[in-house]
Amino acid sequence: MKTLALSLFSVVAAGSISQTVAFGPQHFHIHIDTTTKPSKTKLLSSTSTSSSSKDKPTAILICPAQFCVPADYEKLISLLRSKSPNISSGRVANLPRTEWIKVAKQLPTPAFFSGNLNNAKTLDWYFDAIENGLAEIYAEEGNDVNVCLIGHSIGGWVARSYLGGLSQSSTSVYRETMERCSSLITLGTPHRAPESALVDQTRGLLRAVEQRTECSVEGLGEKGISVTCVGSIAVQGRIITSDLEEIVATTSYLPLVEDWTKITSGIKGDGIIPEDLAFMEGSNRVIVEKCTITGNNVRHAHVLPTPYNLWDPYAPSISLPEDFCWYGSEGVIDSWVEFI
Repeated sequence: MKTLALSLFSVVAAGSISQTVAFGPQHFHIHIDTTTKPSKTKLLSSTSTSSSSKDKPTAILICPAQFCVPADYEKLISLLRSKSPNISSGRVANLPRTEWIKVAKQLPTPAFFSGNLNNAKTLDWYFDAIENGLAEIYAEEGNDVNVCLIGHSIGGWVARSYLGGLSQSSTSVYRETMERCSSLITLGTPHRAPESALVDQTRGLLRAVEQRTECSVEGLGEKGISVTCVGSIAVQGRIITSDLEEIVATTSYLPLVEDWTKITSGIKGDGIIPEDLAFMEGSNRVIVEKCTITGNNVRHAHVLPTPYNLWDPYAPSISLPEDFCWYGSEGVIDSWVEFI
């Protein structure tokens, strides 16, 4: 799927404790990075939160990938609720695919060409969708609920940007979220934009998130928000290969990685996002590879977005075959649902 999570513009012009936890015949590697000392207590307590917080139900808001729509995540929400009875509700930030066209207004600007785009100006429409979803949660569920943001692909770093204040929101919804948000989970999200990468596809947006202290694991931890990053190592990119999936992975990884010469020895990832970019320093790291039910590779997404379908902006994207596993598949969710 060549609609890169890290790129907003490719279509319109992303000391530690380690343990291996077994789920069925395969293994998921859960790595809790505690090198960032101020966030150590928060991260280590992510699976044993205080009883008062843990007793509260949790509402989920999914921040979708580029050109994906709410219908694409209906099955994920259903699976999550079946896995965790503490989840009170689930919804998706209400983004029709036509909203992504709004990025185009930034293309001819000096900030775009200099790689200094402003998150608040460029992503205001996405931040509005997040706030609208959160407002619905608070209106329907009252005060006694926690919130978990789950970001898929680009949605992960946009959610991180929002929580870290780059939306420049001063609304009551944002203030309420700073009190109620207990966790951020990212699925196949690029969290770094290396200076040495061949191209900065977000034109400074992701770099601003990466450099802002309030968007770091430490900064979010000070707000009581635990951070879990889920990334796959199932698909290897190779320069010399006849495998179509490896060819696609190579063309996706190559512009993004810090040292592009490593592609000659093979770089692993989910087919779109390389492993090196999928994890924030200090976060709970969940590394997946195989689905425990089918044994198939865990890939970046379960659908092919259809940016051309502007006449029906909420229509579901093209579904991939059932055995095409992704982060939200049955047999993969078990590796990260506990962090909600």
